[in-house]
Amino acid sequence: MPAADEDFTDSQSQGNTQKEGGEVILSASLPDVAPFVALMKAISGLSNTASLIFSKAGIQIEVEYKRALQATAYLASSLFDEWFFEPPTLDNEDDTMEPGSYTTEIEINLGILNEVLSIYGSSGGGSSWRKKGRGDDNEDDEDIRGPLDRFMIPRKAATSMRMSYAGEGYPLRLSLAESAEGPTTVCQIHTLVSERRMELTFDDEDKIVKIIMKSTWLRDALSEIDSSCDYITIICNPPQKVTRAGKGREEAVDDSFFRIEARMQRGSVEMDYPNDREVLEFFECGGPVKFNYSFDVIQRAVRALSVSVKVSIRIDGDGVMSLQFLMPTESSGERKTWMEFRVILGER
Repeated sequence: MPAADEDFTDSQSQGNTQKEGGEVILSASLPDVAPFVALMKAISGLSNTASLIFSKAGIQIEVEYKRALQATAYLASSLFDEWFFEPPTLDNEDDTMEPGSYTTEIEINLGILNEVLSIYGSSGGGSSWRKKGRGDDNEDDEDIRGPLDRFMIPRKAATSMRMSYAGEGYPLRLSLAESAEGPTTVCQIHTLVSERRMELTFDDEDKIVKIIMKSTWLRDALSEIDSSCDYITIICNPPQKVTRAGKGREEAVDDSFFRIEARMQRGSVEMDYPNDREVLEFFECGGPVKFNYSFDVIQRAVRALSVSVKVSIRIDGDGVMSLQFLMPTESSGERKTWMEFRVILGER
């Protein structure tokens, strides 16, 4: 896995529910499904099905939209209290592969998985409190909360989950519970052999733009554009060198910026983001850039922007855009979940 810079019991049964002797190739325990739910909600609506790829490193979920967007979500194995993965031995196994690189891939219904994970309404938080960060709503309502309480947000009781998979021909089994004393919901989701999905390559060596900004900045910009817009235009301008009058030498003038342009039935809109650390945390542009992307595709990132803290926007020489979404960190500071959307150029 790459790193980053009601009762459904037996409702989707698939014949045998477990191998003889209880053998499984995957067994995992998650104390709070909230991070899993956040990722799934971010990619919901892109496709009816998703590919789940299990490895020693964790889970990778891949979804594509109209052969123009490839979304990938990651859950690191360190997120789980228990993580056991032992892929089946194949007769034609490649002896040159590293043991940790083996994977098992299945395809499941994305809507059913979302419904199961949210069966107890677990759309956000665990049983603890978290700090309120800058940019959160109602930051100054001390009259409602005390001076200290305004930095805290109460969270719902955590829903725990156990997941297991016995191999090809068997369902994905999920057990969810809100507490050890409460009821447990067991679901078995029908699995299929995963179909080959598009491979949208981003060439980081040929990267011509890299921008890091708050997710809310980009989310608010996209929210200003309505569905009558066919394409948005991304424009980036690097710092320019000019000759100062009377000095006879070239100096760098920082007039670089990041701009989003859109044309709609009610008119056009331009949103400029200057190269200011208060706006763009990081800005790198190798030359003037102007690319068009389908708004129908780009707006699919709004949900991911809503659950993430920051977004990294990269564009390579072929115009492929990579949006990497930085999720809130654990209390340890370790990054255990993240997402990436890759988008191809739109035709215009």
